[in-house]
Amino acid sequence: MPSAARSRSCLSVAAALLITTDVSTAEGFSRSVDIGAGRRIYLECRGTGAPTVVLVSGKGNGAADWSETLAPADPVHKADYDALAWGKGTLRKSESAVFPMVSRFTRVCAYDRPGVRLDGPDQSTPVAQPHPADQAADDLHRLLTAAGEPGPYVLVPHSYGGLIAALFARTWPDQVGGLVMVDAATPLMREVASPQHVAKWDALNRTSVPAAPEAIMLLDAFAKIDAAARPREVPAIVLASDKPWQPPSAQPESDPAGGVSFADWKASETLLATSLDARLVANTNSGHNIHAYSPQLVIDAIREVVDAVRAGKARIGP
Repeated sequence: MPSAARSRSCLSVAAALLITTDVSTAEGFSRSVDIGAGRRIYLECRGTGAPTVVLVSGKGNGAADWSETLAPADPVHKADYDALAWGKGTLRKSESAVFPMVSRFTRVCAYDRPGVRLDGPDQSTPVAQPHPADQAADDLHRLLTAAGEPGPYVLVPHSYGGLIAALFARTWPDQVGGLVMVDAATPLMREVASPQHVAKWDALNRTSVPAAPEAIMLLDAFAKIDAAARPREVPAIVLASDKPWQPPSAQPESDPAGGVSFADWKASETLLATSLDARLVANTNSGHNIHAYSPQLVIDAIREVVDAVRAGKARIGP
């Protein structure tokens, strides 16, 4: 999988203190929140209503990821591979992006994990890298609690965010009302890729560099998900990319995932949908960052799951 720049990246394949700001207003807020133990995490929330949608970005990405899109006329849309992941195309802040559009029909929050943003105000407190996914899930739970953002939550993870969401849903099942998995990573990759390729994928993702500090521990996350209780059934939709990671002319050894192939990834998304009894949306005309290529697909899926949670449904129909 491609990696590196924010908004283009993915997987290189004490008690918490309440903030004093009233966060129930429609206009919302954006600030760092004290989660205890001398740490702060940047959070932005907007809109009103329940359930609250929580956007969980992929590796190296943060809250800004969900407020940007590719312009409809950008040539990247016509490429026969994920050109955005290769540094092509122009992302722009847009009111048609996922975060602002979801805020029109329910409460929505997005945040920065440590190490995903290197400039600007309210940066999240750094942590040692690579970090374990259960730490990231605990951070998210502390953050939402400290900010006074109550569940139930519809978790919307992208890429690495899928592992955080899986651990969150298993650790605090009563607080998760629904899932929209946006080309999300899953331990089910082990069902389709060789152990050697999965190990290579893990090693690549453990690497932290000054320009892209966030690094992750895939095999550790898989083991912790395996050891956790199964999540309860909730309404869920899985969105899968359909643009290959690399140009058709590229040599296999240039595969950005470092061993795990695009075919492996697609197969793992199918398995993920089956495991969640979720609808699979595989015709997305998108690379890995579906929320940038086709934001309306993500928005529509979120709205459907939000409506299902409000109606008390346990699943989404086919």
